[in-house]
Amino acid sequence: PTDRVADLHIQPMPGYDLAIMHTIANIIVREGYTDEAFIRESVNFSDGKKPMSYEAYKKFLSQFTPESAAKVAGVKAEDIVQAARMFGRAKTAVSLWTMGVNQRTRGVWLNNLIHNLHLLTGKLGKPGCDSLSLTGQPNACGGVREGGGLCHILPGHRKVANPQHRKEIAAIWHVPVTNIKPKPGKHTIAMFEAVAKGEIKALYVMCTNPAQSLPNLNKYLQGMRDVFMVVADAFHPTQTTKLADVVLPAAFWAEKEGVYGCTERRSQYMPRLLQPAGEARWDGDILIDLARRLGYGKNFEYFKTPEDVWNEYVLTTKGRDMDLTGAPYARLKKVRGLRWPVPDVNHPGTRHRFTKEDPLFPKAKANGRRMYFYGKPDGRAVVFARPPKGPQEPTDAEYPFALTTGRVLEHWHTMSMTGQVPQLVRAVPKPYVEINPADAARLGIADKDRVKVVTRRGELELEARVIDRPREKTLFVPWHWPEKLANLLTIDAFDPGSKEPEYKVCAARVVKA
Repeated sequence: PTDRVADLHIQPMPGYDLAIMHTIANIIVREGYTDEAFIRESVNFSDGKKPMSYEAYKKFLSQFTPESAAKVAGVKAEDIVQAARMFGRAKTAVSLWTMGVNQRTRGVWLNNLIHNLHLLTGKLGKPGCDSLSLTGQPNACGGVREGGGLCHILPGHRKVANPQHRKEIAAIWHVPVTNIKPKPGKHTIAMFEAVAKGEIKALYVMCTNPAQSLPNLNKYLQGMRDVFMVVADAFHPTQTTKLADVVLPAAFWAEKEGVYGCTERRSQYMPRLLQPAGEARWDGDILIDLARRLGYGKNFEYFKTPEDVWNEYVLTTKGRDMDLTGAPYARLKKVRGLRWPVPDVNHPGTRHRFTKEDPLFPKAKANGRRMYFYGKPDGRAVVFARPPKGPQEPTDAEYPFALTTGRVLEHWHTMSMTGQVPQLVRAVPKPYVEINPADAARLGIADKDRVKVVTRRGELELEARVIDRPREKTLFVPWHWPEKLANLLTIDAFDPGSKEPEYKVCAARVVKA
């Protein structure tokens, strides 16, 4: 694990790290590690509802001392001070984080607070300086956010609720603008809640396995059994295809070509390596065939190949902040991806946005500023003063452990792929729960004992792995194994901004089986 080679490892109680981030910011400001010129030129301050002054932000930070944050988070005050000084004194700094930050009821706020440190110190938009969320799936940016794959967005960073955006996309799609409804649809949890209530009558599922990956699964499984569900997947059986009324065989990733949109804004061509096995087909073929059989074939008749789909997608990005006009299919086949914006075929792609190397950088407006955040009217990024809210379900006397779920190196998501590789299965063959040695000793639990992990939503019997990786009063359960569904235990509370469920924190207890 990375913490074994880190110079400093701070391990807070799950869900209580916002106070630590504010304390680090307070020390950075108080001890003079800020870039005051950058703040004057490029930063605004807000409490999330209304603007505030820099002085008001400093006053807000003053409540967060190393001692108070250490008490809340269960860490050492001196470690927080050391972390702040390490960040402040470093000439460069890159912050990287994954789902432990994002899959929280206040994941957006915690993202804000990480970005705050870079904005306060000016460690952004130059070599060796960045803050980057490493998304959980390889195409989460290109296939979801950039492509308009969420309920409230349209391709090219457009919003469903914006009339002009709907008009632009309707023109490219050759459909009446009235076909794009102005009210956003249901986000994932709201959609499956509607399925559970019988309000949604049919469901088409692709690229995911919700009968294993949804939180608080007991709440949603019966709805998935009752709804008419079509699943297009490269793998069968999965927990979801077992519940499907129709399974459509989709080509495996190596059996199709296309373009991935990666987390660093890189669009990268992926060639087909194998012919699809059996009756499997490219996802696009399946959707076009389905549209034709439903009577909407005319809308899709100009899509013959993945390149045709890409060409239309590029049209949706023209003139936008993520312009890919300079990334035609033929060019992508020759290069190792291009980072948008790339407005013409001679442009090399953009390394750092909002700087002079960005083709959209407004030099006149910037008036000498090193960075100009042109997504904002005044070109300034925002430092947020967010309340230090904890998890939705804190521990208590009945459920004294914080349960967190996640992945292991050898497996990925629901094991539909890694579960087919004998070497990986041998390396980590079965599910387990990690428990700290001090907790295990107190409860009389030995390594490899059978134990029950219980939450307010369900229970699982697992093998105990007594190891010092989790802190005391914390349990870790990998969620990969379909025979032991970890998400029977998790809570489905979600972040009001991102709609990400809080997979990473809920209250639990553990007893010998």
